[in-house]
Amino acid sequence: MLRLLANGVIAFFVLWTFAVSIAEFLGVTIHFPWIVTGADEIPLHRLKILRIAILLTFAHYGVLHLFGKNQEYLPIHFISQFLFYLVLSGGIIMYKIDVPVLEYGVLLVFTIVWLLTIIAAKPLIRDYFKNK
Repeated sequence: MLRLLANGVIAFFVLWTFAVSIAEFLGVTIHFPWIVTGADEIPLHRLKILRIAILLTFAHYGVLHLFGKNQEYLPIHFISQFLFYLVLSGGIIMYKIDVPVLEYGVLLVFTIVWLLTIIAAKPLIRDYFKNK
């Protein structure tokens, strides 16, 4: 049941990201959750958080490569790593800048989504008991 919920939340965020991407191509800027603004009105701390999360995700996979830990990763692994670094950098930046309390709600939502991606990525428990 929890795995189904996790996949449902991931599906919702996939639809949200598609909608926001298409809107941006049409000249409408939307940032989380559904705040429509001009391109210059996205809060600076959110841009910093996103930038740092992308850089840390790149560094993560770069370090894995340099240490010879190359392997094929599932897309959910990449999403999980990116969300981890998004939550980490978000917490640090928001704490340093002293943002409004409502912004921590956005961070909480992404923390929940990150935890649900971890649940969705785990193999089903019944797989552990299969005959080999």
